[in-house]
Amino acid sequence: MSHSASAYLSKPDELLLDLYASAAQPARWTQSLDRLCLSTGACSAVVQAFRFEQGRACILWSARDSRTLAGLAREPHGLADGDNPRLNLHRALRGLDRVAGDEVLFDPGDEARPQLEQRLAMLGLGRFIGTLQDVGRGVYLGLALHRSVQDSGDFSEQHAHRLADLAPHFGQAFLLTEQLNASVQRDDRLRELMDALRFGIVLSDDEGRVQWANRQALALLGPEAALTLRGESLQGRSTVETRRLLDQLAKVQSAPGQEVGYIRMGQGAQSLHVAVQAAGEPGALMLVISAADQTLDLPPGALENLFGLTPTEARLLAALATGSSVEDYAVQRGVSVGTARVQLKQIQAKTGQHRQSDLVRLVLSSAAAHLSGPDRWRVR
Repeated sequence: MSHSASAYLSKPDELLLDLYASAAQPARWTQSLDRLCLSTGACSAVVQAFRFEQGRACILWSARDSRTLAGLAREPHGLADGDNPRLNLHRALRGLDRVAGDEVLFDPGDEARPQLEQRLAMLGLGRFIGTLQDVGRGVYLGLALHRSVQDSGDFSEQHAHRLADLAPHFGQAFLLTEQLNASVQRDDRLRELMDALRFGIVLSDDEGRVQWANRQALALLGPEAALTLRGESLQGRSTVETRRLLDQLAKVQSAPGQEVGYIRMGQGAQSLHVAVQAAGEPGALMLVISAADQTLDLPPGALENLFGLTPTEARLLAALATGSSVEDYAVQRGVSVGTARVQLKQIQAKTGQHRQSDLVRLVLSSAAAHLSGPDRWRVR
């Protein structure tokens, strides 16, 4: 291009800007529909996603312009749901992939049309045009425009073309909204699942900057802990400790062949054990954190189900797995040592583990040792 040549960007369609931003900012759906009303002379714009069940529409999602949204509380039952005669299967599909009015959707003499128009007039709504799209997986997206009942004019051919041009964009914006909502819900479920683990999970970069941490990690990384979260960064109790951690993070990040790195932060019972693994993205790491003095509160019911034990046997096995001896358990439960040993033999027979150490290993490697309810996890 020569230095004297120039070009100008065309002015963007602000309705489309609002529409495609609506996936991340739901309020922009209302702004988009407000703009649609302005450009077509409509006083109401409603977009709905639905499935047909036994010939009637089952509404899955909807958005409205600001005027219609403000009057939603007084909207009679049956206009925005599957009882709306326009959303009856045989009528609605007449408007598929086209801009259509009631003269297309209803047969001549269909009594449902004047009844619907009368109900709409009570809301101040008059002439109608709309579109219907199949957006996949049995879901349809309908877009309905109404003029004011006091407006003697009708939608023009230009308005119909405007709606026809915009309809595919509404379909794409809805699919983006649906995908983003599904992704957010999936992330929320994953966070809830991570909070059910008995150990801390931290996602960070190789500089110790934390992107996310589960509930247990936040509890472990308190201000007095051997490893703390200050602002967005992980820090040890001293500069030397912090440097040790960062060196371990860098080592794991720079050595793809090393699957997991390990480091202990602090000393004695107050120390934290940290396992570090690359998280699959450049600079992304996962840290698994546990406390040296962390105790497992193994639910006996889990051991009953996993190993086919009686409640009494499950209580004994839970005690052994968390450090008690047979003698300690007998005193705690008020039974004889002999009775406790008989119960132990029954456990060994059911699990096939004849050494007490093997029993403990079996329990600690089971699902019972890794999941916990909201109040079952604690650090002493």
